[in-house]
Amino acid sequence: MSKTLEFIENRIRWRASQHDIPNKKSTFFFENLTLEEQSHYLSHFNEKDIGKIILLFKGSKRNWTGIGTKMIFGYNGTEFHSVELNRIKDVDSKNRKEYFDKAESEKLKPKKFKKKNERELLIIDSLGNETVFITKKGHDLFALWNIMLMITRFNE
Repeated sequence: MSKTLEFIENRIRWRASQHDIPNKKSTFFFENLTLEEQSHYLSHFNEKDIGKIILLFKGSKRNWTGIGTKMIFGYNGTEFHSVELNRIKDVDSKNRKEYFDKAESEKLKPKKFKKKNERELLIIDSLGNETVFITKKGHDLFALWNIMLMITRFNE
């Protein structure tokens, strides 16, 4: 079933509210940013492709991630990247996935993985491409992770 852009926006806003977003420190509703800030984040992306931009997660001055009604997009300090929401297949922490993949390949029993220091969210699209999006550690990562998990369920 295809979801409308309005439905997607409402669900993202609802899920964000479940995580106390926006928090005025590192996560923001895009429409609440100044026009100057908005144009800074839009300078490398076409709003027509992204859809209506809803949330912005600032990892630092050099790292940020945005969510629109059509795409997740961001900057990792060296390059810009994006993934269409309707192509997201799986979501995981980058280091967590690497940890468990290594344990599996070496036939080791993995120990408990501490997620609280994670800040890189790995998104795998329907073609198997992996893209990393960066937020602040802890709460912001888990909020973004939960929003993206919700999106993967839309795609099932």
